[in-house]
Amino acid sequence: MKMNRATRSNLRLQSASTGLILLLILVLLAYASHRYPVRWDWTATHRHSLAEQSIKAVKAFPKGLSATVYVQEQGEQRTQLATLLEKYRVANTELLVRFVDPDLDPASARQADVAMYGTIVLRAGEKTEKVTESSEESLTNALIRLAKGSTKTVRFVSGHGEHAFQDRGEAASDKGGHVGQERLAYTKAVALLKGEGYRVAALNLAEVEKIPEETVAIVLAGPRTPLLPVEVERLQIWWEAGGRILLMSDPNTQTGLEPLLKSYGITLLDGMVIDPVARLFGGGMTTPLVNQYDGDHPITSGLQAASFFPEARGLRLEDPSGDKTADHANAASPPTLVRLLSGAERGWLKAKQAGDVRKAGDPLDASALEFNAATDQKGPILLGVTIQKEKKRMVVVGNSNFAADAYVSFSGNTDLFLNMVRWLAEDENFIAIKPREVTDSGLMLPQNSGILLFAGLILGVPLMLLVTGIVIWRRRKLR
Repeated sequence: MKMNRATRSNLRLQSASTGLILLLILVLLAYASHRYPVRWDWTATHRHSLAEQSIKAVKAFPKGLSATVYVQEQGEQRTQLATLLEKYRVANTELLVRFVDPDLDPASARQADVAMYGTIVLRAGEKTEKVTESSEESLTNALIRLAKGSTKTVRFVSGHGEHAFQDRGEAASDKGGHVGQERLAYTKAVALLKGEGYRVAALNLAEVEKIPEETVAIVLAGPRTPLLPVEVERLQIWWEAGGRILLMSDPNTQTGLEPLLKSYGITLLDGMVIDPVARLFGGGMTTPLVNQYDGDHPITSGLQAASFFPEARGLRLEDPSGDKTADHANAASPPTLVRLLSGAERGWLKAKQAGDVRKAGDPLDASALEFNAATDQKGPILLGVTIQKEKKRMVVVGNSNFAADAYVSFSGNTDLFLNMVRWLAEDENFIAIKPREVTDSGLMLPQNSGILLFAGLILGVPLMLLVTGIVIWRRRKLR
């Protein structure tokens, strides 16, 4: 092609145009990466990503959310907090993060009543929450409390041998709890509820004529003796007025609420659930594996990890429409009943034998666990049911130990218990997988492999580079 002045001008113009277009593309990409940041976390435990609940919590504030961090300008703590808050800012770009050195600006720290380095003050409008622990769980719980605004009260029924839920120093004073059995207390579960902003209090139905109005949910955590008729009446009046109940019942016990449950087609079965598969996970046969969740219900829709129910009883759910004594038999809008949980798919429900006076918690011999086709029910066994009608909500579970201190941290037990309370309290927006502590898996090598790795990297590689350098030097010298 013949090159002339016009051709050269066209080529220069094309080159300039191409360069300008590339520059504009780079500017747009830079702006997009800043305005819409995207990350990929390829670590095995997703240690650099927020849990689903954390993302929901920070996205609950479309605007007006700020985090002021009171930390020294220099130091590892500032770097850790900046990394943590950056994860939240990626999930919600409207989050404003500001760092203040309390040593350089003591007036600001004093005004915010900050006494510790690393304190984070969250603000949304006129509401504030203070975080003193630099962990995802603490920060997410603070965001949840900030979003809820008002405090909701969850009351635990006492006086019938239920699990104690006070602090360990107070457990012995609870005459209705498991005195001296702290491993079965509910101190961890209560701490989790308080971390999310719930107020937890005791409720003795025999001493109150009316359940306090601020009560958002009532928990019956494994009563060993039935509720008195007057207690049942008071609880049922509250339930009919739109109450919310979490009933956790153990094998071979009576709650006093059996007639109410029967009116909804729910029967608490006698006997204990046996699951041989549980031994593969280090548990006993009386700790069934719960891995069948209702995928559409808010409580279990996001659960992936199985739960474990130590010493559980089964449930039976029938159509209550034929029961003309039921309070909803002729109602225009019948209640919604959901088979929430099932487990022991390869196990069975060991029926209670005639003359068996064994109570929940009593030991069983191996012969008593064998399957009897004539009396026992093959798995899977129904272990949890929900009832919902208008404002009324109830969760019925055939086990109470899964939320006790000794077991609440097992697999999906924590998320299951919290999701039940959240659903009862109408906090569905916060139902998700709770943030978990990130731990390093580490690399464990046998002694011989460790020696070979040390010799190869510390000795072999430098020696090879040294020999290669000497050879090249000698060749150049001989030229």
